[in-house]
Amino acid sequence: MQQPTKAPVLAIAVAGLVGGVDSAEAMVSDAQYRALERRLLLLEKRLEESEAAKAPSPAATPATGAAGTAAAASADEVKQLKQKVNVLERKVEVDEETQKAALTKFPKSEELGTQGLKVISQDENFIMYLRALIQADGSYFMDDTEQAGNTNGDSYADKFYLRRVRPIIEGTVWKYFDYRIMPDFAGGNFRLFDAYTDFRYFRHASLAAGKFKAPVSLERLQSASALPFIERAFPTQLAPNRDVGVMLHGEFDRPDHGTDFSKLERNRTYGGNFPMYQYPDFLSYQFGIFDGSRNNGSIDSDQNDSKELQARIFSHPFLHSGIEPLEGLGLGVAGTWGQPNDDQLSSFQSPGLNTIFRYNSNARSDGTAYRVYPQMYWIYGPFQFVGEYALSDQDLENQTVVNGQSHAVAKTNETSQAWNATVSYVLTGEDNVFLNQGIKPRHPFDPFEGHWGAFQAAARFSTINFDNDVFENTGTAEKPIYPFADPRSAVANATTWALGVNWWLNPNYKLMFDYSQTSYNDGAGTFSNSGVLLPYVRSLQTEKVWQTRVQVNF
Repeated sequence: MQQPTKAPVLAIAVAGLVGGVDSAEAMVSDAQYRALERRLLLLEKRLEESEAAKAPSPAATPATGAAGTAAAASADEVKQLKQKVNVLERKVEVDEETQKAALTKFPKSEELGTQGLKVISQDENFIMYLRALIQADGSYFMDDTEQAGNTNGDSYADKFYLRRVRPIIEGTVWKYFDYRIMPDFAGGNFRLFDAYTDFRYFRHASLAAGKFKAPVSLERLQSASALPFIERAFPTQLAPNRDVGVMLHGEFDRPDHGTDFSKLERNRTYGGNFPMYQYPDFLSYQFGIFDGSRNNGSIDSDQNDSKELQARIFSHPFLHSGIEPLEGLGLGVAGTWGQPNDDQLSSFQSPGLNTIFRYNSNARSDGTAYRVYPQMYWIYGPFQFVGEYALSDQDLENQTVVNGQSHAVAKTNETSQAWNATVSYVLTGEDNVFLNQGIKPRHPFDPFEGHWGAFQAAARFSTINFDNDVFENTGTAEKPIYPFADPRSAVANATTWALGVNWWLNPNYKLMFDYSQTSYNDGAGTFSNSGVLLPYVRSLQTEKVWQTRVQVNF
């Protein structure tokens, strides 16, 4: 007879572990299978010998004589044993199928490395990254004893603090659906920064929804882990930070240079899922409808029906052109338009995180508001230049509540502007970067091997100008009334220059050292001894601050 197919004992044991069958039981089943097989062969042999020995006469019947009876019994036993062997054989086949099915549920790859914990399914339809960002900062102020109104020691406290503490979960489900969840626990407070899904069936037209970075300020879109300075420049403060809404976006290749750059390859190359802004394509766009976050603000839910349109277009016009020095040139423009209704306004900060401008508590954005943001960067080898201009125009009201109804006390239009120019250079020769996680040293820090990581130097000049109309005094010189912004707590202009050195010990660990000076014009006046405001007698004293950062990002 044809010998049955047998599965190895090891395969049955593995199937037991994976599929829920006890390994010992699997081995017993295999032993039973082999014993029955041996018994079946023995009985078949005995049956053949019995049939040959009996040689019945023509007059004899099969049921006559001891030999016939033994042969019939042996035939029945062989039949029963064959049935048992067939049952066990089928069980082995089922166990093998179970084993194969269970193994297909195992990830194709699991990797714990520079991109955190990365898990990819066998069919590559499911991808998950578990990552984290920790930034421990320190600020040390100099010459801050003469600030306006200060009488007891330094005006600004030197301190250590946690700037960002962010666990990050991001990935893909069913091949086309990206997701990202990123809370923040800095300062012991919980805030949800990102929580969105992105349907990317078509590269040219993908749909994102949830809470994420508004597609406006170029430097705001840069990952916080890759910044050349500890704090971003002033133009980012005239843009929304995070907003809630829905956004259509897409990327296009150069017409004469197509690509089959798969999503999985993108994630491996650029370090995680940053599906909306982080790929250097020939042309990309974003267009969305959002609740409408005000300048330098984030929003979790809207309080009225007003919504805001936000759009951005960005191009690398010389990508794949063969003109190597210009391939890293990116140019774009972004803007917003909306008609906010009684929206709250945010304050503004210096590089040392001191408040330099705040609105009156009754001031609201109400009317028409728009922003314009031309932007660019240029990367060539270790060199990088980033430039951005911001213009923000909005109608303001000072409101009071009477019998539960809001009434405008005063109205004005505010037009504020800011710009930034930042240059950086990787002293150790590695390529500079803007869009992904940061610089990757050729040789991670290992002094015993003569390796020290990568060093980056940076310089910046940035300024912001607030509209003088927001300082309108509707009272008298002796008893001033400022409906929108009080010059005692708001400056009219701030200008910063800064120098920085960054030490990338490896792709996941960075030390930063910055020095910045921020000077102010107008605003932040002081009172005379009689209590009368002496506006613009002196501006807020120049902020001089050393800042340090220890960053772990994976």
